[in-house]
Amino acid sequence: MLKSKIITIVFSGLVLFSFSGCRDWLDVRPESETILEEYWKTESQAEAVLMSCYRYFTESSNIERMIVWGELRSDNLIKGIGTNEPASKVIDVDITSANTFCHWGSMYTVINYCNTFMHFAPQVLDYDQTFTEGKLKTMEAEVLTLRSLAYFYLVRAFRDIPWITEPSIDDTQNYDVYQTTERAVLDSIISDLLYAEKFAPDNYDTEEMSKVRITKNAVKALLADVYLWDQQYDRVVQKCDEILQDPKLEFVDAEDFLYNVFYVGASKESIFEFSFDDDEISNTVVRGAYGYLGNGGEGQLSMPLFLTDVNGEHSIFHHKVSSSLIESDEDEDIRYKDFINQNKAAGGYNFIFKYAGLQRTENNEGYSSYTYASKSPNWIVYRLADVTLMKAEALVQLNRGEADLQGAMDMVNRTYLRANPELSGDSLQVADYNSQDEMEKLVLRERQRELMFEGKRWYDLMRLARRDGNPVRLLNYVVYKFTGDQALQYSKMSVMDALYFPISQSEINANPNLKQNPFYEITGSSSTTE
Repeated sequence: MLKSKIITIVFSGLVLFSFSGCRDWLDVRPESETILEEYWKTESQAEAVLMSCYRYFTESSNIERMIVWGELRSDNLIKGIGTNEPASKVIDVDITSANTFCHWGSMYTVINYCNTFMHFAPQVLDYDQTFTEGKLKTMEAEVLTLRSLAYFYLVRAFRDIPWITEPSIDDTQNYDVYQTTERAVLDSIISDLLYAEKFAPDNYDTEEMSKVRITKNAVKALLADVYLWDQQYDRVVQKCDEILQDPKLEFVDAEDFLYNVFYVGASKESIFEFSFDDDEISNTVVRGAYGYLGNGGEGQLSMPLFLTDVNGEHSIFHHKVSSSLIESDEDEDIRYKDFINQNKAAGGYNFIFKYAGLQRTENNEGYSSYTYASKSPNWIVYRLADVTLMKAEALVQLNRGEADLQGAMDMVNRTYLRANPELSGDSLQVADYNSQDEMEKLVLRERQRELMFEGKRWYDLMRLARRDGNPVRLLNYVVYKFTGDQALQYSKMSVMDALYFPISQSEINANPNLKQNPFYEITGSSSTTE
């Protein structure tokens, strides 16, 4: 099956690398230099290493971090059934450097595979006459983009991180690497992506393969995301426009949205997603976190009721329909119905249906029935709606005049009207959001409605705090989920440094050149494993 090709092609027998060693985060080393020298002789061997870069990105530890780093501290998620202790402590704002999710080794494993390819693949040109310079550059574009994606996750989670471009290939290397500043890391990511953009393919032989391997649109989407984080808003708009002009990308109709985008996968609005096939590798993390048929749809994470309560002022499905009126569109918004199981709400939380569900059916009385999926979902990294709303956010921040705010509203209405087909084109109006501040709030809410549980929300809130230079507005969104000592939790998140994770104490013990995030140096951290 084509879908499983990416995750099944790996090094021959995987005997090329040994996974034992004292450094968790640089723990992919060869058994000997002789093996490395003998391996890189054919195009198929180079392609096997390339596929391993994809394969190791789908490891459970990486999918976990995409959810934990991108969602868990946001207002989207609270504890569900059987939430494990490390995740519970992240939710409870009780994070120490002993927490499992402060380990970055799995991302650096991906990076090391990418570095290994970049180091050795050019020598294949000397041995395989069918392997051309053009093929090499196309593969390098894929690898550089995957490496950039890994680094982008790391820099958003930890800020200053080691930037490593050489593979760990022998024991004589110095593994005590210093951290690189966020500024330098972002500049390097952008440089690599601009190179990759030149050589990445527009598409592959099949539409499905074009969704689960790096294409030019995937590179541009990641570039737009990096530019958005870096507040280079004019460049965000440029990259988003280039993607939006592609006629092959289309929004899936509302009635097919859940099934095609999140169950079948590789939909016509997908730009890049990690592929799973239960015959080879299952997406056990998403199934456990959000639910599936096997656990009755009762996942380890859930959504707080205050975000969907029809009478609650914090409901994300409240829309302003005139300058003086707030109404709820919950009954119409397809995302309210499809993403959350309306029949399962208990203990102050909603059960998640997005990614967990196969199908929702609605009877004539408006009652929905929910059927859960038995197969693993793909994990979507970028899709058309995300890019559309990235452009909206950038235009609001540019705010060069009425045209920018209207342009942002046009982008918001693309996702809003898809999700509210009953409105028959009755779009949101700039007149009801007639300031930059109001439009910023609207875009932030629309991104939350559209992209909930896709690993985006915490980064959306972080961009808000980074623009402000303080966490005040971020805290206004997340404070409602605090339980226990709310004053202490609020205080802990009132410092910008606290919005990043601490570096794992085990990494610092192994590498004396690493410096702890200043907030966790001041507050202290435990070396006890969680």
